[in-house]
Amino acid sequence: MEEKIEGQSFVMPRLGLGEQLLSEYEIEIEGVAKGRGSLLVFAGGKTYMLKMFQGSKDKAGELAGVLKQLADWDETVEQILPTKEGDFLVREEGGPAYILKSFKNGRECDIKNPLEMLEGARKLADLHMAFNEIVHPKTELFQTPEHSLPQELYRHNREMRNLRNYIRKKKSKNSFEEAYQNAYGVFYSQAEKIEREILQENISGEEKQWGFCHGDYHYHNLVDCDSRSRVLHFENMRWDSQVSDLAKYLRKLLEKNRWNPDLGLDVISTYERVLPLGDEKRRELYLRMAYPEKFWKIANHYNNNKKAWASKRDGEKLQQVIAQERDRQTFLELLYNQNE
Repeated sequence: MEEKIEGQSFVMPRLGLGEQLLSEYEIEIEGVAKGRGSLLVFAGGKTYMLKMFQGSKDKAGELAGVLKQLADWDETVEQILPTKEGDFLVREEGGPAYILKSFKNGRECDIKNPLEMLEGARKLADLHMAFNEIVHPKTELFQTPEHSLPQELYRHNREMRNLRNYIRKKKSKNSFEEAYQNAYGVFYSQAEKIEREILQENISGEEKQWGFCHGDYHYHNLVDCDSRSRVLHFENMRWDSQVSDLAKYLRKLLEKNRWNPDLGLDVISTYERVLPLGDEKRRELYLRMAYPEKFWKIANHYNNNKKAWASKRDGEKLQQVIAQERDRQTFLELLYNQNE
């Protein structure tokens, strides 16, 4: 599980949050504990999570309203608590903003268990159907131009080029830089081709086909898949093509399972048994999966660090990406042929 409760003796940790943030809520605090990037708060026999939130007070309030409606779909969906003043966001003076939400621990879904991964696909389709029933949302609060697919790919491709140019200028290259330079041509040509096709076909460009997306749907945010599965951490929710959720979930689990084609196709068919995609969204899914996302992520991480420990770690990941490329292409060919 992402957040772990540490011990039974609670002392208010100094995380830069300050007790004054929690004092803005109508709860009697019994104890707190550090979570990963969060603060777990124990009050009235319940557990809450104080977590950083990227967005405005209006967006936090709208998110709270969407989650309240989702409770009719699944009563275990996290809910954001209002402050004494009725706001859904608190901000440290001169610092970041936070939300306080309900939290229930659970066992993270097993990425190596096909049945649990299929349950995750079913749950995602079910969540998307529930999203599509949300009444009167202010969708403009959940849209960010830089998150549009064409703009994302443009930035990603630029970052890959920038790293290639940086490496070219170096007289002495480490092992990661040599491996990146050797692999760059193959992966960048894929990235450039996908960016061009997405622009030409206006993939994910029609807002009328959009809906609410979880925004960070993967196995870390999915728990208890062997019984009643639950989805966690909705704070990255966005208004976009819902195929983005499916593509992210599918990519993450295939990277951990050597691009097992049977598993990948089973995940898609499980999703479609609940919510059919249609030809355009199947095409979008193919293009999203064909983009060399992992290669870009490695380049992005190295761009932001460029340190000895980073090159070793990134070098190991890069070798894994290169080793799995044939399996990835086998899956993509099957996915492409399914769409024909």
